[in-house]
Amino acid sequence: MDIIIKLIRQCKNNEREAFNDLLSRYENYLYQLCYGLTRDKEEALDIMQEIYIKIFRSLHRFDESRPFLPWLKKIALNTFLNYRRDFRKEPQLSLEADSEEAYSLSETLPGKENTEETALCGTTREVIDTLLKQLPPHYRTVLVLRYLEEMSYDEIARTLEQPLGTVKNSLFRARNILRKKMEEYDLLEV
Repeated sequence: MDIIIKLIRQCKNNEREAFNDLLSRYENYLYQLCYGLTRDKEEALDIMQEIYIKIFRSLHRFDESRPFLPWLKKIALNTFLNYRRDFRKEPQLSLEADSEEAYSLSETLPGKENTEETALCGTTREVIDTLLKQLPPHYRTVLVLRYLEEMSYDEIARTLEQPLGTVKNSLFRARNILRKKMEEYDLLEV
């Protein structure tokens, strides 16, 4: 019998140690996923706590004939989306900066003229991380799911409960925004 299934069965029998063991096996994965989505350590940890609670509450309904990781990933992504919706710290992106609550696209990413910020970023990886962090959350989410989680367009659409065309459009726009900013930092050849 698979060790994960064994742990799940023990969890269903209210064995707390099994629950801790199960979560410890996925802790790094969940942190990487949450950090990839938020680009913020504290938010990632907050979301992980919510994920743990949801797993604890719903593990008794888990169908042992199905793989565990997709179930876990679905809980994690739904928790992230709920967190972003309920505790949104960022104002909405607007391509027209007419709205008082909105900010323009040019305000979302660091400017090339800010040499102090560029110097603080240092390496290419840090610059890219900074640029990803500055992307609007919905664009960052689709990029993380596509390139870090290696999900197909269909899987992303099902997970985010969005039409396939919306997912493709969001990925197209996210890549273009990121590409333009990377060109400004001379990270890409024009």
